[in-house]
Amino acid sequence: MNRRMFVASLALAALAVLGLVRPTTAGEQVPFKGSYEGSFTFTPLEPPFQLVVAIGEGEATQLGHFSFVFPLIANTALRTGSGTYTFTAANGDTVVADVITFSTLLPSGLRLVEEIGIITGGTGRFAGATGSFTGERLLNRTTREVIGFFDGTISSPGAGNP
Repeated sequence: MNRRMFVASLALAALAVLGLVRPTTAGEQVPFKGSYEGSFTFTPLEPPFQLVVAIGEGEATQLGHFSFVFPLIANTALRTGSGTYTFTAANGDTVVADVITFSTLLPSGLRLVEEIGIITGGTGRFAGATGSFTGERLLNRTTREVIGFFDGTISSPGAGNP
């Protein structure tokens, strides 16, 4: 019971901090959703932490075909993590989002990771972008494959550009 309360408190604190670092640039919010697949590696750090790096590609509204890299620090004791997604569109424009994660081991042996992301900017037509999304992904620790999706909103492409 205490552990769940601690995890819930940690999640609320993380959301509060992410809310404070959110850029002030505003623009009309449009759908930002997509799916992806790829692979991941993990490197043990000082217990209970691990560096997990996911890479891959997918399709999304506003981005079209994209690649991504997502390094995060995972706390294996609490099954939480935090990191930064960088989505790169085919033309090189990027969307950057700070993310917190919560994971659960499924009976199948796969790990379900739930994500909350706050868009903190980008480059090109996404310079100054704001927004948020939630997502889920499945990790297969045997094959090192990842598959997932996200759904949220982002300020209109180009809204941060004069």
